[in-house]
Amino acid sequence: MYIMAYGSLRYGFELHHYLRKARFVGLGYAENYDMYDLGGYPGVVKGEGRIWGEVYEIDKATLDLLDQVEDYKGEEDDLYVRELTTVFFDEKRLHRLNGVYIYRYNQSIKDRDLIPSGDYSRWIGMPVITNLFAYAENTNYDVLSERGVKEILREVNGILKGYRMIFNVPCKYGLCANLKEDPEGRVCGYIYTLVEDYLNTLDKAEGHLIKYVRRTLKVLDDQGREYFAVAYVSDQDMGEGMPSEEYKNIILKGLSRRWKSGCVSTGL
Repeated sequence: MYIMAYGSLRYGFELHHYLRKARFVGLGYAENYDMYDLGGYPGVVKGEGRIWGEVYEIDKATLDLLDQVEDYKGEEDDLYVRELTTVFFDEKRLHRLNGVYIYRYNQSIKDRDLIPSGDYSRWIGMPVITNLFAYAENTNYDVLSERGVKEILREVNGILKGYRMIFNVPCKYGLCANLKEDPEGRVCGYIYTLVEDYLNTLDKAEGHLIKYVRRTLKVLDDQGREYFAVAYVSDQDMGEGMPSEEYKNIILKGLSRRWKSGCVSTGL
């Protein structure tokens, strides 16, 4: 089962320890809700807006514990109502999860301040976490360090099905990696959970909006569980080529760190 954390259960807040060991599926949004500042924590009610939060996979014991934390008993006058919603992970609504639990505020919001963005972490200046799927040179810690990424909160092996790796983006190594749809293909890499500030740092190195754009993809771990992560993908179509030996070795070194020889990307 899944839960969407949009307030004090999010990363960096005082109640996040309840989800510290839960699997972080991705950063997403739910529609037809409005978020209000209740003074030290937010509440969401039915509305016409969009709210942002972190989606985690949890077990029944954790859900029962969260019910206690949120004082949810299934009664009419509860502070929160636990209900199911749909969470989207990209602007085009291509990736979603149905049946995600959320705690909806069940009291009056009179005289409360609306949070227009629907994102409580950004509203009060707290860090935002997200998933990145690294499949080329960003699998290599040396490259990440050079690009200013100092901390990865979580890391798991990732497999992107339905794609292959190609080399068609001009860069300092010659031609850099890209992703191309291939029904029979799969691309190996890592799913990094990191603070969004580090993703902004990588944007500069990746030439975000110039060479590459961030695209949300569904990636599986080596146990077949779903994650939603952004990846750097280019729309450039300048013809495919071969990577330099230096560049290929950088990628292979990064992939061997956790995968050893357990996964080979189509096209590499």
